[in-house]
Amino acid sequence: MTDLLLISTVTGLTTVVGAVIMLFSGKPGRKLLAFYLGLSAGIMTLVIFIDLLPASLRDGDVYGTFLGSAIGAVFLMAVHLIVVKVSREKRWAPPDEANPGDEEWRRAGWLMAIALAFHHIPEGTAIGAGFHTHRHVGILIALSMSLHNIPEGIGLAAPLLMSGMGRWRILRLSFLISLCIPAGALIGEWYLTSTPQAITFGMAFAAGSMGYIVWKEIAPSGLRMHTLSAQAGMLASLLAMFLLHHVVP
Repeated sequence: MTDLLLISTVTGLTTVVGAVIMLFSGKPGRKLLAFYLGLSAGIMTLVIFIDLLPASLRDGDVYGTFLGSAIGAVFLMAVHLIVVKVSREKRWAPPDEANPGDEEWRRAGWLMAIALAFHHIPEGTAIGAGFHTHRHVGILIALSMSLHNIPEGIGLAAPLLMSGMGRWRILRLSFLISLCIPAGALIGEWYLTSTPQAITFGMAFAAGSMGYIVWKEIAPSGLRMHTLSAQAGMLASLLAMFLLHHVVP
């Protein structure tokens, strides 16, 4: 439990790292961000098919695995659709498509904050469920989430900074959002691993939610930023998975 809480907390704090990079160093280049996203997408995809789904099927049946995966994907889809709908109703446009005033920047930042909080809970759940299967599975999931969270922290800080919000206030907000990951990890450990059926559902829920994040957000974002760098990150994920499977006890 101590390892899970420590690793999930460190994973959450990578959102703060992204915010710090944006606030004090400026936004990293598109190639580097694309590489990070490609690496994250590759690791998450491999974790889904090599660890989570086999663990789910080992402890249960195909029906339970399918149900858990579907619910995980639909949950993340619902969060995404809600955020998109609210954004359109508020007439928010991304910074590269419009020149919004302070109020629009602030709205964009808060929408990003809400989206991140909702995303971080199932991410933490995946870490908690993964740790129950094997320690190295939880660490692999945490690593992939960490790589994903850094660009998200940058995306959170940018519009809030443009709205005139103070740097330390932005850091406090990103810290609070980062705590959603250890909270989700505890939920995954306590409620999704209590029985064989719960383990099956928990592993599958983690796979479904992670799969949706990869398919809808991480992989497309990386490829749009810089296709070659994102693909290099995906290839590097194979090496990372090999090393972690053999190094992590």
